[in-house]
Amino acid sequence: MSDTRNDYRILVAEHALGLLENIVRTRSIPGVIEWRKLEELIREARSLLMSIKYSFLPPRMLAEHEAVRKLQDLSKEISKILLPWDKLRTISLDKKAKMSIARAKYAIRILYGLPYRLVLGDENDPLYAVDIECVKILSVARHPNADKLYVTRAKGVLTYTIVTNIEGVKRDEIRAAAILPPVELRGEISEAMYCSDVINDPSCVGKRPKRELIDWKEVEKIIYEIVRG
Repeated sequence: MSDTRNDYRILVAEHALGLLENIVRTRSIPGVIEWRKLEELIREARSLLMSIKYSFLPPRMLAEHEAVRKLQDLSKEISKILLPWDKLRTISLDKKAKMSIARAKYAIRILYGLPYRLVLGDENDPLYAVDIECVKILSVARHPNADKLYVTRAKGVLTYTIVTNIEGVKRDEIRAAAILPPVELRGEISEAMYCSDVINDPSCVGKRPKRELIDWKEVEKIIYEIVRG
């Protein structure tokens, strides 16, 4: 029996669902959105997540559980309604809306990817709680409002804006990035955090790097902050 009540993967998924609940409650993404339908889907997702949390199944076994698969399907439905990209691209977005969209993208990814993180291992490792992937840096620019920060774009599974203080960070470098709750850093939204030195392996882009390549201390610190609320 596993203590799924305290598994970091499930606790971070709870936090992600809370972000979605807040977005729906505040109606903070513009456009014509079926908010009532979203409320129903998120209530169902909350119920499923509670059954997952109190399943006490080993994580690898839990990954195949019907509730986990249903949660994954629900996350896809939520994404279609909450993030209609064809319409959002035509709307002028303020900072609040942009942050809500970034949070929704992160939260939906956390819920959708839960089964993939559960199969990483039965041990309760905080690094399993979020996606960590190798990314290739596409561009680097100085932060407009901070001399010691850089705004980068990086491509892994998706393309991310990552604000970093890594001195000398360069285009075409490959680094590990932890996909974390988005934060605003001096006016720029950052969707992830670099968590490795340069990785000399182009084949790893979009894949989870080996643990020994990850600078895990800062990632763990953020995971602990998330689960403490």
